[in-house]
Amino acid sequence: MKHHLSILTRADRLLLASLALLSFAPLLLMRESAPLRTAVISVDGSVRREIPLTTHRGRETITIKTAEGRNTIVIDDSTIAVTDADCPDRICVKTGPIRKKGEVIACLPHRLLIEIR
Repeated sequence: MKHHLSILTRADRLLLASLALLSFAPLLLMRESAPLRTAVISVDGSVRREIPLTTHRGRETITIKTAEGRNTIVIDDSTIAVTDADCPDRICVKTGPIRKKGEVIACLPHRLLIEIR
């Protein structure tokens, strides 16, 4: 009497292939539900605007004017940057675009802070 222990039927192979594909589903779901990132623009500790970077599409320009000076902020898809400022050191402009949680752009002369939360 012969025993065929290693014979897989077509249904068995289909089931194994389906299970293998399903094992990758959590990776795809986690990828789609990326954590929300919000850029918070504040002047002298007071929040002026909150921009949801995770869902932002396109290019938007914001000008912040205070008694201390002016900053031009550009939101480009999921990044935010200060592109122009009339402060003497322009460190805020030199910082470049930011996009990750915890990153900050600061313009101390104008008391401007942009942080990603």
